[in-house]
Amino acid sequence: MKNKVNSKDYVVLDVETNGLSSLRDDLLSISLYKPDDKKIYNRFLPLELAEDVYTTNINGINSDMLKGRLQLNQEEFDNLIKEFELEKRIILTYGNIDEKFLKNYLKRKRIKGFEKLKFYNFKHDIISSRFSEGNITKDNLCRIYGIDNIKEVHCGENDCYLEWQLFKKMNKNKLLIINNEVFEFNKEYIVPISYLVTYNNFKYCINNFPDINCEIKEVRQIRIDSSDIKKFDTNISGVTIEHLINSLLDVKNINQDSLSFLLENKKKLKKIGVLPSTRYEIPIFLNRDGTISGVMERDREIIKEINKVNEIIKQKIKPLIKYIKHDIFNDDQIMSQELVINKEDNVLAECDLSSKKSILEIKTYIPDIKKIKYQLYYQANSRKIYFLQTEWNKKLKRGLIFKIYKVELSKGIKNKKIW
Repeated sequence: MKNKVNSKDYVVLDVETNGLSSLRDDLLSISLYKPDDKKIYNRFLPLELAEDVYTTNINGINSDMLKGRLQLNQEEFDNLIKEFELEKRIILTYGNIDEKFLKNYLKRKRIKGFEKLKFYNFKHDIISSRFSEGNITKDNLCRIYGIDNIKEVHCGENDCYLEWQLFKKMNKNKLLIINNEVFEFNKEYIVPISYLVTYNNFKYCINNFPDINCEIKEVRQIRIDSSDIKKFDTNISGVTIEHLINSLLDVKNINQDSLSFLLENKKKLKKIGVLPSTRYEIPIFLNRDGTISGVMERDREIIKEINKVNEIIKQKIKPLIKYIKHDIFNDDQIMSQELVINKEDNVLAECDLSSKKSILEIKTYIPDIKKIKYQLYYQANSRKIYFLQTEWNKKLKRGLIFKIYKVELSKGIKNKKIW
């Protein structure tokens, strides 16, 4: 593979801090690494906003290490700019905290020169779901690539080294993380448009993005007030409620027809490795009657409880099912998991429920319409659009509200998005 990274173009920056707020928390250290000549700068700074260090367990820095330290001044910063060629090189960071803390520290000290610096946060090149379990860390990615010298307690100097090694291994490619599997992204991969809702960094990967205007109107609501209905951990409530709705509608599941295409599409991604996981997902079978069966003996009681809750929901949503059948789909055959491919925009969309004239997207949470409008646009393919959302009692996670909205979309001029 051709090496796309030139070490003479970059300097790595890492800071250690006394919290997450660049306005309220102290900058404790600044570290720089010049990868072409291995030059290192590592500088501790004295406390000024707090009386003690509260992040020792993370970065190993304590108040004794900062005693007698002097604040950075204009002359020292000017020398750093010259010695590390900060105005000529791209300053690499992993996350946006480093740039923010440096900016506000220099502002407090009235040190000039920050405005001439150019930063690149290469964490933007890692595309992952906002529902991930917190395991997409720099250290875990380094482990996948076989990068050594990972330490439990962080320090700026070592973090600079690790970040540079990770950036080199990524080789200016984007990483896509799907269910803890780490893939190298490429432009041939057809992007599932649903990822735009939860994979925040995917917005950097769509070449031609339509300008969509959206209006919604609530057309049906069913409220179930019952202390026997509750939301379960992970996403199993969402999965089982959607399955229940599908069984009551007697949908035609065409998932198998599209499965081979989706598998071939996924093969376009190069698998790098798998992230460690501590989350337990209950393995289940979906039964035709709307119930579920467990795979593991240890899940017997929770499966029984889920089926009990869904039986209550089943009896209460019959008017909703009737509305979906007659008013949305006009008693036509309803399909599940229809695949819509837009080759021009290089995206694909799977429809939860669809017919020749209408589509209904199911969201078992309260979605942001500004985000899901693109998913609805590609799913619709000029058909009538509806979406169904569920709302749980926010305090007790008991009781459930089903709402159906009719959606009107209008398309504007395409916005060009480039890599």
